[in-house]
Amino acid sequence: MKISEIKTYVLKAELENHGFGWSQRVTDRRQTAICEVVTDRGISGLGEAFYFGGPADIAAAIMKDALGPLLIGKDPFDTCVIWDSLYNYTRDQGMKGLTLSAISGIDIALWDIKGKALGLPVYKLLGGAYRNRARVYATGLYEPQNASNIADALAQEALGYKKEGFTGMKLKIGYGIRTDLKYIKAVREAIGEDLYLMVDANHAYNAAEAIRLAREMERFDIYWFEEPVPPEDVDGYLEVKQNSSILITGGECEYTRYGFRELINRRAVDILQPDLCATGGFSEMMKIIAMASAANVPVIPHVWGTNVGLAASLQLFAALPHFPERRFPQEPFFEYDRSPHPLRQGVTREKFVTEQGYLKIPDGPGLGVSLDMDFIKKYTAR
Repeated sequence: MKISEIKTYVLKAELENHGFGWSQRVTDRRQTAICEVVTDRGISGLGEAFYFGGPADIAAAIMKDALGPLLIGKDPFDTCVIWDSLYNYTRDQGMKGLTLSAISGIDIALWDIKGKALGLPVYKLLGGAYRNRARVYATGLYEPQNASNIADALAQEALGYKKEGFTGMKLKIGYGIRTDLKYIKAVREAIGEDLYLMVDANHAYNAAEAIRLAREMERFDIYWFEEPVPPEDVDGYLEVKQNSSILITGGECEYTRYGFRELINRRAVDILQPDLCATGGFSEMMKIIAMASAANVPVIPHVWGTNVGLAASLQLFAALPHFPERRFPQEPFFEYDRSPHPLRQGVTREKFVTEQGYLKIPDGPGLGVSLDMDFIKKYTAR
C-alpha cells in the first residue's frame, strides 16, 4: 500500500449571536482544517490539525502543499519513519505551532489508515483499551457576548451541564482577580458542592497574581487551575505549584517530547495536558505519555475541534494508562468541548452523545468515523 494523494478541507462557520470570549480574545466564528490521506488501495485516513484562534488555512496548506509531496509513494504503515522525516524536514523553523499541528493531522490520518487496513480500532494498535468509555467534563463557561449579566449567564449554563449529567466542568477565567472570583462564586453556588469545578486562565497571569488568585479560590473547592501563567514561564509554573493546594495543569501550548521534557523533568505541573491534534499525533503522543509515566505525572489530554479530532482523542484516551496502576485506579477525566461550534458534529456521519456523564469510545476500524461529504462541501471555505 502506498500514499497516493493528500486532501485537505478548511471549514468555516459564523457564530452569529453566539460569540464568546476568554482571557486572550473574543471570537465570532469557528473553523478547522481536516486532512484526508488517500492510498492506492482505496483506503483513506482522516486527521485534524489543532486550531484555536490561528488560521486554519495555513495548517491546511502546510499539510497539503508543504508536507504532502513528501508523503507520495510512502507506506502509510511507516508512521514513526514518516513522523521523523517530516519533523526533521521542518525542524529549523517548525518545532512548535502550526507546523506541528499539521504534522499531527497527517499522523492521525496514517494511524486511521492502519486501523482500517487491519480492521481494528486505533486503540488496539496503541496497546489496547484500559477503558471503553470516557468520563467527560464539560469545557464551556466562556464569556458570553450577548448577556446583560455574565455571572448569571454562566451560572445558568453550568446548571445546564449539571442537568445533562456532567460530573465536572471547566470555567474560563483570567479577566482580573475580582472578576474571576465573582464568576467562580456564581458557578459554584449554582452547581453545589458535589461536582468538580476546574478553572482555566489561558495564561493570563504572572506567578504572583496566579498565587494570589489560587489562595482566594481554595474556598470554592477548585479541582485544578489550568494555564495560570504563560507557557514559556516554567519557573512561574513551579512557583505557583509550590504555593497552591490546587492542582496546577498545563501543556496545551506545548509540542513534542522535546517541549514536554522540561515540564516532566522539573515536575512543573501536577497534570500534563498535551493536545493530540497539536503535539504530534499518535506517534509523538505515545512518547510523551511514556515519559510522563516514567515520572508518574498524570496525563489528561486537551481536546478541541470537530468529531474527527474528538474521535482520535477518544482512541488515545482508551489506551491512556493509569498514573499509577493500582487495584482501584483513579479514572481520568476526558475534555468535552461544549462551546458553540456549528461544525463539530456535522463533519462526520457518526454522532457523539453523552450517557450519564460518559462518552462511548468508538470501536470500529481506525478512528471509527467517516466524513459527511455533503456537510463538508456546504462549509468548505472558498
